[in-house]
Amino acid sequence: MSMKALLNTPVSALKLNSDDIKRLISHPDRDVRAVLTQKICRQIKSIELSADEQEVVSELLKLIVNDAAAMVRRALAITLKNSANLPHEVAQKLIRDVDSIAVPILSHSPVLDDEDLLDILKSKAAAKMMAISKRPHIAGKLVRAIVRFGDSRVVASVAANDGAEIDENLGAQMLDLYRDNDLIKESFIARRDLPPLVVEKLISMVSAEAAIRLNEKHEIPLDIALDIAGKAQERAQIDFISQSWVSRDLSSLTQRLAREDRLTTNLIIRAACCGQMRFVEHALALKAEISLRKSALMVHDGGPFGLRALCKRSGIGETNFVLLRASIAIYKDLELKGGNYSRQKFQSLMLERVLSLPLVFSDSDTDYLLEKLDAVSSKAT
Repeated sequence: MSMKALLNTPVSALKLNSDDIKRLISHPDRDVRAVLTQKICRQIKSIELSADEQEVVSELLKLIVNDAAAMVRRALAITLKNSANLPHEVAQKLIRDVDSIAVPILSHSPVLDDEDLLDILKSKAAAKMMAISKRPHIAGKLVRAIVRFGDSRVVASVAANDGAEIDENLGAQMLDLYRDNDLIKESFIARRDLPPLVVEKLISMVSAEAAIRLNEKHEIPLDIALDIAGKAQERAQIDFISQSWVSRDLSSLTQRLAREDRLTTNLIIRAACCGQMRFVEHALALKAEISLRKSALMVHDGGPFGLRALCKRSGIGETNFVLLRASIAIYKDLELKGGNYSRQKFQSLMLERVLSLPLVFSDSDTDYLLEKLDAVSSKAT
């Protein structure tokens, strides 16, 4: 169906005035053409179009997008930036136009696909990259492209965008690349949701003031955030592990601690004293290079050889082995009693019994365990 025939059809949803279209095509004044473009595009942007109507709209918008005046093309881009009725071919032409025309489409248009956006990112055009970083939804591969091709301002923008898909590996990579950039750290803090490992990594890189904002935004207990930010990381790490939203992903956490040389014997033993046995199982599996299932069996093996062999393979000496074995025995005894304990009460009982063991603790371990007992006892009360 021709444009003229469709416009004269009474049942058409397109209530376009043929005189407006004629003037749009032929009027010499760009201001008039821009006003007419906006008027016509407002009529197009939100109605449901039949196949014939889509064809007419496509032909009409192709005429507008080829107008020599940037003001006219901008009127099209601004008015149809959120519309699903913008033809894909027209959108592709608009995003390759000057920034003032491309940016509204790049920021909002639902008709663009990832390949369209990836091509623009590869061009490294700063304003256009910034526009993409603000889209309502950004796939992970596009975030990676922004990190690869963009500058720190664009990376900060996408880091703050809750619609950007940023998993723990990508988030950690971004923080490693920009570890000295406070704007990017603040942008991560501003996000609604972050993977637990990114939160932990972020806390270890920021100031005490920023740690307080993390506490407010992501519900990290303030004492833990301040301990990690204050570089008392091993002490605070055990508390961080105990958070339920962290414990769901212990495998990734232990792997990253190992990569960063922070999966120490001291950390494992202190975790055991606090009752964090799932973390101990994961940590020893990684240190001994065995499966988690086998590690768990050896940790809880009642015989004399399973745990000792696991500790030997993990590089844990005799003194620490004795303390680990005792902690596991206390843990199993408390579990067998089947008390309806809160997490804090269970940990408090663990620490009380560990500290009553006839063993010699180092001064730093004694201080840590006593301070921890005081803290969890207060919470349990």
